[in-house]
Amino acid sequence: MKLLKYDNQGYTFMDILLDETLCAGEIKVPTELVKSVGGINERLKVGQKYELVLRIAQNGPVLFEEIAEEATGDTSFVLLDDEEWLKREQGWKTDCYVVGKYSQELQKAGVFDVVVTAVLNDAMQAQRYDETILWLEKMLAKQKEFQEIDRMTCPILIYKGDDACYNVLTVFAEQLGMALERAGKRVLYFDMSVEQLENVTRYMHQRFCAIIGVQSYMFTIKMQDEQHYLHEYIHGPKYNFIFDHPIWMKNHLGHHLDDFCVLTHDINYVNYVKKHFDYNALLFPPAGIESAEPESSQKEYDLTFVGTYHDYRKQVLAIHEMGPEKRFFANHLLRILRKNTEMTAEVAFDKVVEERKMVLSEEAYQEWFYDMRWVFFCVTHYYRERVLKSLLEGGIRVDVYGANWNNCRLNKFPNLVRHSDITVEESLAVWKKSKLALNIMSWHKGGFTERMANIMLAGAVLVTDDTTYLHGKYDDKDMLIFHLQEPEKLVEKIKALLGDNELRNSIAENGRKRAKEEHTWDKRAEQFLKLNSADFF
Repeated sequence: MKLLKYDNQGYTFMDILLDETLCAGEIKVPTELVKSVGGINERLKVGQKYELVLRIAQNGPVLFEEIAEEATGDTSFVLLDDEEWLKREQGWKTDCYVVGKYSQELQKAGVFDVVVTAVLNDAMQAQRYDETILWLEKMLAKQKEFQEIDRMTCPILIYKGDDACYNVLTVFAEQLGMALERAGKRVLYFDMSVEQLENVTRYMHQRFCAIIGVQSYMFTIKMQDEQHYLHEYIHGPKYNFIFDHPIWMKNHLGHHLDDFCVLTHDINYVNYVKKHFDYNALLFPPAGIESAEPESSQKEYDLTFVGTYHDYRKQVLAIHEMGPEKRFFANHLLRILRKNTEMTAEVAFDKVVEERKMVLSEEAYQEWFYDMRWVFFCVTHYYRERVLKSLLEGGIRVDVYGANWNNCRLNKFPNLVRHSDITVEESLAVWKKSKLALNIMSWHKGGFTERMANIMLAGAVLVTDDTTYLHGKYDDKDMLIFHLQEPEKLVEKIKALLGDNELRNSIAENGRKRAKEEHTWDKRAEQFLKLNSADFF
């Protein structure tokens, strides 16, 4: 194995450009070097190592130092040679890209014609001359195909600084950003909590590997002419990572940006975005964070719930203050949702529209759905209180976190133990000290949330209401799944687990193992880079 490092006595950029064999074999490249030049180019099917070394060598001569294999570490990338059959099939495309990218350097060195002739001679021998000529012309002219490959070496821009939901959105942005950096990408942040909004104009006319917002309004910023959006002039695929129902973002999904995609944690929301906003959307749940707190053999809490409390009765009163037509609609919707806890918001809404024989244009549909968002909020907290009440009536101690629990109607139960608000980091420590931890979805009927991942990674048994995301993936060996309409059954299941240390520890460990395999931010970074290099825009 060889270690790549800078050395004034090493090979120059032009040496490597003209002789790919100089970087043959197994090469270890420190992560900081990979990150400094924009990371590995995932769009190239062949020649990723060669193309990466070229970018590194542009900053100075490099040396390949022989080292022992055991010298590899977590802070480096180990890159291997491509398989010969793959090089024969796809290597010519990388050669053409390299010629196009460094055409000026080749011309300055007086070897451009020689290199192009060699590429075309290879193409003639492989009987793909016409195809190679066409691809080479696109690379030399820096056409769209070239730009799509080349943008993968540009930095990733992430918007952060939204203080909503106890700073959770900023935590997501930072966790994904750090994971992308560990994957070798260069990440830039625009922090809305620190900078003036108009400062984002410094990115105009720049290219990025990706532009990422986390439930962000940044993509709807308009230019002074009120006709064009700022992000028409910031180039690269754009992603808005959304964690509520998309209807809450209605006013921020009405733009018309090219290369825009919604990432969301619920398959129903994916379908809603595609149908009603006509954008690409992908299922992409948030990940969890492993707490740095040391393991404890003694769990301090039986069952914890880190989540907000809202009195659904106040929302019922607000619904009653609607105009007659929408009030009747909202009450109809509430009745359906209370009886059908597995029904998605979209299906329930459509059912009311059908039963009331309404005909809505797309614009009216969106407006009505938007007005009914508070009905879904109301029914979520109705069931949240109902589940907690059943647990407390069953004699189970529940430790809850958040100042709004002080006004909860369940305070009459002595086994409801209230704690103050906590940060994301503090919640990880709480779950690590919990035997079981409760998750009640905000009516995400096909989703997976960061709370679920965090609980599993903390080594507590996840107790969650059902979601189709879990079907075929997880069962009672990994977590405790219950149904909202049957909270009384949950009481007995929790009591059984609290009384069976062996079974409870087995479920917790299975859950932790599955979460480490599937729901870390490093895993999400890997998945993001794969989708970002795909041709789906």
